[in-house]
Amino acid sequence: MILDREHKVAVATLDGKRIADHFGSAPMFAVYTVRKGKVLDWEVRANREGCSRDEEDTQAGCWELVERLLPDVRVVICGGMGENAYVGLLRRDVLPVTTPEVEVERAVEEYLRGRLEDDHGRVHPPRRGGPFEEKAG
Repeated sequence: MILDREHKVAVATLDGKRIADHFGSAPMFAVYTVRKGKVLDWEVRANREGCSRDEEDTQAGCWELVERLLPDVRVVICGGMGENAYVGLLRRDVLPVTTPEVEVERAVEEYLRGRLEDDHGRVHPPRRGGPFEEKAG
């Protein structure tokens, strides 16, 4: 799904060229301003803290990341993410797209052409608990 209006697309990246395997622990995000299938501008935003390195992989950690670093973003592209982050992004009206694509620019091009599909198999259960983890017992 491509939005018709101007919006921002964030790609979790290792180095500005390769897509990071995990949304919350990506060292940076390439953020593109797009409209009608074209890139208008882009910037890099450093993720100095992450949301799943030193704290529990819960919604709270990732929401701090989203609210602090990506409050204006409507689409997030990454190699993978936890269920909590995925569902939470949807609840915040942000489209998460998990993809096996490894190149940032190619993923953005495919998104703008309407050909970047979400691979839900790349969404993993929470690492340390959360509302979607099965309860033992």
